[in-house]
Amino acid sequence: MLEFHKTKKSAAVLKHGIIDSYAPPFIGKTGSRSKGNRVAFIDGYAGPGRYSSEEEGSGAMLLRHAKAHAGMPRTVECHFVEEDADTIAALRTVVEDEGDGVTVTVNDGDISTHLPDLLQQCDGIPLFVYLDPCGLVIPFAEVVQIFDRPAGRGQPATEVLINFSAGALRRIAGHLTSKTPTEGTLARMDEVCGGDWWRQSWLVELPDKDAAEQAVVNGYAERLSKEAGHAGHWVIDVRQRAGLKPLYYLVFASRHLAGLEYFGEASSLGLEKWRRVSAQQAAVGTLFGDDDSWVENFKAEEARLKEEWIDTLANNLESELAKGEPFRVLDRYDEVFGDLAGVARGLHLRAAMKKVLAAGLTTTSPVGVKELLQLTLKPV
Repeated sequence: MLEFHKTKKSAAVLKHGIIDSYAPPFIGKTGSRSKGNRVAFIDGYAGPGRYSSEEEGSGAMLLRHAKAHAGMPRTVECHFVEEDADTIAALRTVVEDEGDGVTVTVNDGDISTHLPDLLQQCDGIPLFVYLDPCGLVIPFAEVVQIFDRPAGRGQPATEVLINFSAGALRRIAGHLTSKTPTEGTLARMDEVCGGDWWRQSWLVELPDKDAAEQAVVNGYAERLSKEAGHAGHWVIDVRQRAGLKPLYYLVFASRHLAGLEYFGEASSLGLEKWRRVSAQQAAVGTLFGDDDSWVENFKAEEARLKEEWIDTLANNLESELAKGEPFRVLDRYDEVFGDLAGVARGLHLRAAMKKVLAAGLTTTSPVGVKELLQLTLKPV
């Protein structure tokens, strides 16, 4: 198993980029109101902590953030679970080398076995659970168990980020149209999805397998949101390179508006890191790769995308302002962001708001406003 973690692929760059960008606001915001300023992370499929290339895995990354926030003060607790014997040995070495001063547990075995006890240890404090298996994630009922904590104002934040395997879904869904289906395999997906509803969701979209896949993944996220106390959710497709099919989907669920906002920002930042690594990999073996001129090309493309996204957001804001009623972007998120959800972020939205202000379409200025999604835009 350890060989799997030899080096970080571009898809891993995206998911780790999201965690790297999201961990600081989660720690800083939720820990400001928690008992003893405690914040907890559970990494249910922790891996070795670092790749053999010395790049950070999720374990080393969380340990780094825990130590970085100790002076705020924040007490960040890291609970790692790993099943593979060789991998957990590497993880323990990382914890020993890099976990000084951090409250850490390393649990050998399956996350399903350890989850109840870990949830008890994290009772009453903000909790982020990261579930990143190589195959199928734990059963739906166990994921919902994570949210069986008090909800509502003043209660500790509870958030989950799940790797929902596209490959496993495609492989198992193939049994639905096979002449020799394996019911046990289908039943395992039933457990993951919380029922057999996914079977009909897949079949009704055929022969369009891409649409079938989207229907199941979105259905999973929507059901998780409902069972988690009407939490909000994000679904991010993760690809090895642009134009390829998703390797997996990241499903994020939170009952807190701030969590959803910050995750959108983290998604955008993670995608930027992913595009940079993809550009670097594409340049390998070319003239651009030999002299690092790919960096300038990457920066130029990012500048182009930035202007394109600002223009798109400004046009969408203009359309909403033309309706003649004040509104918050939060309440018209789909209309304003559209396909840019999780791609564009606050800096693009702020620039778009300034653009419609300069055009005389609104009297509302975003200058000095931190919570842009909650800013009420007033038409002229």
